[in-house]
Amino acid sequence: MNKKCRKLIGVLFVVVAHLTIGGSIAWGGYPDKPVNAIMPFAPGGAPEMVFRPLLEVVRKKLGQPVVIINKPGGGGVAGSGEVARAKSDGYTLLLNFGGGEHLVEPHMADAPFNTLKDFSPVVMISYFPSGLFVRVNAPWKTLEAFIDHAKKNPGTLRYSHPGRGTINHLAALALEKKAGIKMSDIPTAGGAAAMNMLLGDHVEAAQIGAPVAWPQVEAKQIRCLVQSLPKSSELYPGTPTYMERGFDIRMAVNQGVAAPRNTPREVIQILHDAFAEAFREKSLQDVIRTVRFVPNYMNTEETAKYINEMYAYYGKLIQDLGIPKKK
Repeated sequence: MNKKCRKLIGVLFVVVAHLTIGGSIAWGGYPDKPVNAIMPFAPGGAPEMVFRPLLEVVRKKLGQPVVIINKPGGGGVAGSGEVARAKSDGYTLLLNFGGGEHLVEPHMADAPFNTLKDFSPVVMISYFPSGLFVRVNAPWKTLEAFIDHAKKNPGTLRYSHPGRGTINHLAALALEKKAGIKMSDIPTAGGAAAMNMLLGDHVEAAQIGAPVAWPQVEAKQIRCLVQSLPKSSELYPGTPTYMERGFDIRMAVNQGVAAPRNTPREVIQILHDAFAEAFREKSLQDVIRTVRFVPNYMNTEETAKYINEMYAYYGKLIQDLGIPKKK
């Protein structure tokens, strides 16, 4: 064996040893035990209807169970904080990453995590919009007619919403500011309660999550004047977006996945690939559309960029609206 060959073998030995010590021993067997997926809300919500079948497919890809653990509290803040404090080993994940608790709440009150620093984005799966709804017999057939009435009768139009500081409430506040109108808001305990206020003729409009309201749209009880996705969707036919009507209101409740910060890139890649393959399953696509979520796959880099952009968007909006941060 000549000197050149011995040198080459020596270099290869060093490389293989480095990869073994730094890679396969540490992460080559990942995952070798069940993965916990924290859902920061109570059982039975619509996001869980998407994530349960999704994780069943992911389990097959990973070869290990991915177990949903519900950790409700603080509107999603408590469970998210638990993930932020977890080990960065890929065995604890956060579901529904990109919701108001991550993009809005930290601008309005101290949170037990930093959205941009304490999580490693994995993938984005879907999202859904907030919508402005009125009863089908209301005199306003378009957003423009609604705005015109509000301008002529400031403060008289009442709208219900799931709670102050939610994405739905912010969408209505943004419309007020950008359209130069004034309405009266009626906060409730959630989307269903806000819907009941509208159906019961206690308010003239409701600003709520579109999936909650769409069965009543199909039953021709209510009409959607506008919705807040950045672009239109066939899941909400005949409904314009705020952007299409000239208002920079692009808000969505996202169903993403994240891990604790500093989770090794190799592990993030393994997780991403499993979720991406599961997302492409037709049965999963059908489930997403059944609950009126819009499929919105983004890879790890795209998810990170999107979260950063929307975090800044909400921060500026909250500042422009003059909403003070709670002490």
